[in-house]
Amino acid sequence: MKRIVLGGLKGRMGSFLVEALKAEPDLLLVAGLSKEADFDGEVPIYNNVDELLKEVDFDVYVDFTVYDFAKTTSETMLRAGKNIVIGTTGFKKPDIDYLKVVANQCNVNGIIAPNFSMGAILINKFTEMCSRYFENFEVIEYHHVNKIDKPSGTATYIANTLDCSLKRKLTSTHVHSVRMPGILAKHHVIVSDEHQIIELIHQSNSRHSFEKGIIFAIRKVDEIDGLIYGLNSLLT
Repeated sequence: MKRIVLGGLKGRMGSFLVEALKAEPDLLLVAGLSKEADFDGEVPIYNNVDELLKEVDFDVYVDFTVYDFAKTTSETMLRAGKNIVIGTTGFKKPDIDYLKVVANQCNVNGIIAPNFSMGAILINKFTEMCSRYFENFEVIEYHHVNKIDKPSGTATYIANTLDCSLKRKLTSTHVHSVRMPGILAKHHVIVSDEHQIIELIHQSNSRHSFEKGIIFAIRKVDEIDGLIYGLNSLLT
């Protein structure tokens, strides 16, 4: 049985994940982290990371909070010897590189992913395949109006994949952001040459689209070496 602490369990994604974990017989939610402590519910909720680490025995810390909190808490958990799975967006390359060093120093593992939807992971793989044969790309991401980071972590991840494949950097004019009501998450990659167009589209219609990837990451984090960004390398 793998014991889980969930950061942000009272948020939209966290509340959903609380219910999703109940359906997994090998995963057990033992505590949460939130702005306000609450010890009267199904699991104790702490608002102090150090207190939680002293009082709760667990295996994996899962975070769906906000960037500033997730950044500092991720380092604290790694230094405490805990594996981490981070779904909070906003992490930049220097943040990830630094946490990779911490994970290696502390001999623990971590997964930071901009998107846990299997469809979004596959669209990135398909985009990388297209980059072997095409050079013209546009990336458009659509999200709900409360999405803070712009462009989204997934769109940035796709652009970074293209940067590596094409050996050049996509300018900001090739990555576009839309914020509108009625949209949860959608990513659209347009590929072309003078004779043809390919369009890759992935749309999440509910948070259930992220469930499979999150559970997959929680189970896999013990098997990797150090800290990785994205789930691409774990899919065969």
